Amino acid sequence: MSMILGRIESLVNNVLHTDQALLSDVAAMAGKVMAVELVGPDKSIYIMPHTDGIYLQHDFSGDVNVRIKGSPFALLKMARQKDEQPASFDGDVEISGDLALGQHLQRMIKRLDLDWEELLSHKVGDVAAHQIGNVVRAFSSWAKESHENMEQNISDYLRIEAKLTPNNTEIDQFMNDVDDLRSDVDRIEQKIARLSL
Repeated sequence: MSMILGRIESLVNNVLHTDQALLSDVAAMAGKVMAVELVGPDKSIYIMPHTDGIYLQHDFSGDVNVRIKGSPFALLKMARQKDEQPASFDGDVEISGDLALGQHLQRMIKRLDLDWEELLSHKVGDVAAHQIGNVVRAFSSWAKESHENMEQNISDYLRIEAKLTPNNTEIDQFMNDVDDLRSDVDRIEQKIARLSL
């Protein structure tokens, strides 16, 4: 575990030194301790930012500012999200402690743009790491497509079955009726203005 953390720490620090803005963000968190608890392998990684990068340890006995807990798959999925939402923890990943610090850490991990397959290949080999990467990509694609299908199905149900929302034709007709009514009111106002002269 120590050898893997050493490789990850070295890789992250190399990336940080190529992005001074990101390194400044890390330096702003100096003195904080963040625990990432891996569910399944039951391992913890402690992230300790400092002015020149980060330290990673697998054991720490002091106070922790924030704990992020989830399966390696859920944490990897969170790190790979491309949306700009700040820390959309959704039940697969739990956070406790300083929420703002946890969100800051999530945004920074997204900005790091590490090659996770390369990191994983040191542990499981190139072929297995590539296959795991394919599974993560396929799952992400499936989840996105399922979410879009669910939104469409709910919209169709509310519009067609439950008749709770109008369809586009009904909305267009309503807007035309509003325009006609506005024109009628304008004409009546003009007639009233002429009659009052």
